[in-house]
Amino acid sequence: MSIPVRGSAGLLSLAFSVLLRYNRANCGKKEAFSVPSILDRMEENLFDAQLARLARVTGTQPHAEFLREMYALVRKQYIEELKRRKIRLHPLDGARLDEVVSYVFYYHRFHTSHLPPETVEKLEADENYRAVLVRDVAVYIVINEHLNVEKRSNTSPYSPEIAAYNMACSYSLFVLGSFRGEDRRMLGINNLFKKSLVTAKSIAALLAAGNSCDAVILWRHLHELECVLIVLNTKGDEMFFEYVRHMEFFDLEHNPDAEAVQARLSEECKKYGIKERNAYVNYGWLVHLDGFCEGYGKEYRLNFKDGLQKAAGQTARHAAYASASKILHPSAWVVAIRDDKFYKFTVFELFRSLVNIVAQIKTYLARYRSFSQRQGECDAYLRTIDGYLNMIARNNKVIASKP
Repeated sequence: MSIPVRGSAGLLSLAFSVLLRYNRANCGKKEAFSVPSILDRMEENLFDAQLARLARVTGTQPHAEFLREMYALVRKQYIEELKRRKIRLHPLDGARLDEVVSYVFYYHRFHTSHLPPETVEKLEADENYRAVLVRDVAVYIVINEHLNVEKRSNTSPYSPEIAAYNMACSYSLFVLGSFRGEDRRMLGINNLFKKSLVTAKSIAALLAAGNSCDAVILWRHLHELECVLIVLNTKGDEMFFEYVRHMEFFDLEHNPDAEAVQARLSEECKKYGIKERNAYVNYGWLVHLDGFCEGYGKEYRLNFKDGLQKAAGQTARHAAYASASKILHPSAWVVAIRDDKFYKFTVFELFRSLVNIVAQIKTYLARYRSFSQRQGECDAYLRTIDGYLNMIARNNKVIASKP
């Protein structure tokens, strides 16, 4: 290999050392391996495996030969860029093979995914495009992988508390991905579950990267989603359709029937005695809850605290939501409070949210199991998911015990 490698692709460097010792021990014997050829095959296999993974996660079929050629050129340019910037690397500190392949793949995808095949073919043959790709990608890699200053984190994606959250969310997403059919409510609730779980994984990723303040802000959004899911999944089927119908009041500027929709909005505000149009646009679908109109202005209001959150039975958690709101809107909190406080806050609130979301998923599976292509997996989920949540709870006890 002509480039240093680290991480998983560091197997290439490790294999070189092992095979070199083997050759020395078996000098002159027929069974001695050709080290370069072995490493070349390993590199080819890793390249193919990474390209196959990228094709799978993006749902595209890349032009493998073009990307292989660009990878080889970028690899050489990467070395030149390191020399030009006088960057000396320790062993195994170079960009990994999978990273280089990913940079090349996504650069080309970004510039061509919107183009017809014949245009892409011409672009791949264009010497100027190829040269710019090689130059840009090499610079991206050197600066992003070797000059990047990352915030110090007290955890990692491999740490138990982060890994457990990702595990519970990933398993839930796997099961939810098995549902097929034409039932609008089934599909709509499914999409909301997926959005909430992807958001939970994003929060875990922010925590792992040391961005705990940002994680608090994103949890605030997750809590709103959590409350929507609880209401839609527990307050009767019609609530879902009222929620969907109410979406017509959003983005009126780009609605071709804006005038008619505005008229309906005014009519509904008048019907329910709502004076604040913006409040009705955001939370008006709640008027279809049993008892909401009767309690409007007393028990309920068209806002989050006294509307959606109360309807979802999550009023006790409003203090946490209010704290997250203080961080969302710049205040002295962001500077004055230590990151570990944000970290603990988010870890504990994320657990409460995930417990609520999983409870709704269980109800959903019980009702729509017949729509799943993996019904046995649905049954296994119901048996095992509490065990995964218990793992998170144990990890959180350890976090709580730390100063």
